[in-house]
Amino acid sequence: TTYPTYTEVFVLNRDRLYRKGDVLTVKVVARDKEGRPKTYGGDFFRVRLVSSDRSLQASSAGHVTDHCNGTYTVQFPLYWVGGVSLKIQLVHPSEAVKVLQRLRQIPNKRVFYCRFEDQKTNSKQQCFSSNNPSLPPHRKCDFSKPEANGTWICEKPEKLPCSAITKCQWYFKGITNVLGFVSEAEKKLFKKPYIETELEEDPKEPIRVLETELPTPEHLPACTGNTRESGASLGHWSGKVWKSAVCNVRVFTKEEIRQCLANKTVYMQGDSTIRQWCERLQKVVPLHNDDRTMDSDGLPIFSLRLTRTLLWNISVRFRFHHLPVQLRAWVNFHGYHYAVDELDATKGGPNIVIVLSLWSHFTKEPLDMIRSRVYAIRGAIHRLLRRSPGTRVFVRTGTTRQHKGGLLEYYLLNSDWLAYEITEVIREIFREDPDVVLLDTWDMSVCQPGEDNVHPDQTMVDNQLNRLFSHICPN
Repeated sequence: TTYPTYTEVFVLNRDRLYRKGDVLTVKVVARDKEGRPKTYGGDFFRVRLVSSDRSLQASSAGHVTDHCNGTYTVQFPLYWVGGVSLKIQLVHPSEAVKVLQRLRQIPNKRVFYCRFEDQKTNSKQQCFSSNNPSLPPHRKCDFSKPEANGTWICEKPEKLPCSAITKCQWYFKGITNVLGFVSEAEKKLFKKPYIETELEEDPKEPIRVLETELPTPEHLPACTGNTRESGASLGHWSGKVWKSAVCNVRVFTKEEIRQCLANKTVYMQGDSTIRQWCERLQKVVPLHNDDRTMDSDGLPIFSLRLTRTLLWNISVRFRFHHLPVQLRAWVNFHGYHYAVDELDATKGGPNIVIVLSLWSHFTKEPLDMIRSRVYAIRGAIHRLLRRSPGTRVFVRTGTTRQHKGGLLEYYLLNSDWLAYEITEVIREIFREDPDVVLLDTWDMSVCQPGEDNVHPDQTMVDNQLNRLFSHICPN
């Protein structure tokens, strides 16, 4: 097993003169507890460059190449002048990654229930986000939607029809079920020193970066959304501002946000990480709640309609993606809509902006689930753009997150490695797609100034939104 204390980190060509715009290359040699070099790869690292001058407060993410032989190359573009220090963290050794890979492929690890009701009877039944072969056909209610590559199957109630389904919930106490799939030896891989341990660099002194000798262009091109920009997360934090290295991401004032979104309808669909964008806009613009956020029974249908019609005619709407959704509350089943159906029902046009974010509820599921669902969404985006060529469509990736109290079950179901795999799938599907702008937010979170959180702080959210606005209103 990769052991952090003996794993070596050294800068190649440390003594050369480095200038802004150069690339710093670092080699990592993984070793085990006996100091023996590993002969295979698969370790998961988090790599950052931070300014050693406190006044600068700059940071950036590096990019790791796994040579599959126990050695790794990390490359850091040098974005600022001054001292830089390496922060290389072993998040998981390859042996822990293998455990996560095996667990990910086990379907139905979480427990979900749905209620079926009529005027006389109600019944609570267990439901599944993947096919359950142990349920015979006559004992199941299948709510799956092949066109969306979505699966939702419930045990059929004895006295009620499938159409009597009303609401669903995630059973949070079932989270510990995953512990039954790992051995005692495997559990040790998710404890110190094997988890989230900073590696020691030798020597430790910061590297000085000098101003470039070559004249650099004063202005980056506008963010037009071509495939060269799409997904490019190159850039760095300078204080509390994310500076893209690819296109001109501006810092938008409240007034500029209003001007940018004037006469537009923004549809956001996905998980609570995109609802956070919606809630931020609600405060900043500000937007007012439309009453139609509850159904006739007073149950939230997990949509949020916000409008300000008087002056700016801005409308922002959020809707949750379809199940599986990890919410403890009972939620109206009929309020869940597949992104595919929403896209197919959208008229589109030059004043319509669509932003999608599906990742955080899928880290617990086999990777093929999110891959197939996103492929179906891509098909619906292409149909929409054929109907309404001027529609703007954005897909964002995931971010790093917190792991509550270091509890093992949170790592097994929510590890950043699991989220990164989903980010890679989304990149692979959309990076070259001319109909979509991919807002890759992973690197921003890896080196963010704030704490890791699935719902990051306002600095992170505002900078994510600046990237969105810079594409909607590049000039």
